Amino acid sequence: MNIYDFYPKIFEKQIPLNLLDIPSRNYLHWKKENLLNAVQENKSDTIDKRERVLLNVFDALWLSIIKQLREFNVDFPTIRAVKDILYSNIELNQDKLDSTSKDEFVNSILKYIPDEYKEVIKPLLLDGSFLTLFDKIIDKKNIILFKNIGGILSDILIREISVSLIIKKSNGFVEVEFLKNDSSDSYNNIAKKISNSIIKDTFINVPMVPLIAKMFENSNFDKYNLQFDLFNQNEKKIIDALNEDLCKEIKVTKHLSGDITLNLTFEKDVKNQHAKEVRKILGLKQYEKIELVYRNDKHLVINNTRKEILKRE
Repeated sequence: MNIYDFYPKIFEKQIPLNLLDIPSRNYLHWKKENLLNAVQENKSDTIDKRERVLLNVFDALWLSIIKQLREFNVDFPTIRAVKDILYSNIELNQDKLDSTSKDEFVNSILKYIPDEYKEVIKPLLLDGSFLTLFDKIIDKKNIILFKNIGGILSDILIREISVSLIIKKSNGFVEVEFLKNDSSDSYNNIAKKISNSIIKDTFINVPMVPLIAKMFENSNFDKYNLQFDLFNQNEKKIIDALNEDLCKEIKVTKHLSGDITLNLTFEKDVKNQHAKEVRKILGLKQYEKIELVYRNDKHLVINNTRKEILKRE
């Protein structure tokens, strides 16, 4: 098994800087201030100004975070500190691991593993030898998946967990907490964390889902999202129908907690705001079923098999 089986193209640098609506002069200035996660090269400013900047998904997310922080006049030292934390290795919650049985731990990982790999991975998880595979599957390119910024993308795009960065300063040091709506964390516990921060701390909250959603809402990103395999084949058919004006109706059925069903029907003007919403729903996998009605009355129905319906007790 190779980690590229899960993320075959997500590491490739293909996204042009201009799609993030970040001027080149800002990018160059941020680069000089060591805000970027890049190896410093001995190039003159003249060459830098001529070079075409291409980004991968992780680069695009980090630059979007910088842009968000700069809009609130966050200083460069604070942003550098946030960068160091986001590009640090993921730390496991040892207390949670200690309180989790081996079967629960194994099942929590297996549910995100494709079916064809489960029989190979399960015995390795049970005997603890799975961790020894890391040295074989990690390389300079994919190691970012095991950094905090890689964990954020995995949480949102694979595990469908919303993440916020809570940035605080304590005694001159910058702290970053990752607030998640993880199903393993109770609603009351999440609410308590938020209320404690609001009452006791001065902080900046940067929600990650809206930043990532922008990469799906903008039709100019379609080309790159398809190249990165962030849309599956059925989702691609819907994107093609949107771009080529082949559809006359789109119906989205979402299941939310509390056994509530939300039906969204897009019958008109699917090229504009409605199209942005559809792209976001597809990219973030926020659907249970989508039905596309073409102008020739041909139907396409797709389901998100990872979605769970939570019953109200």
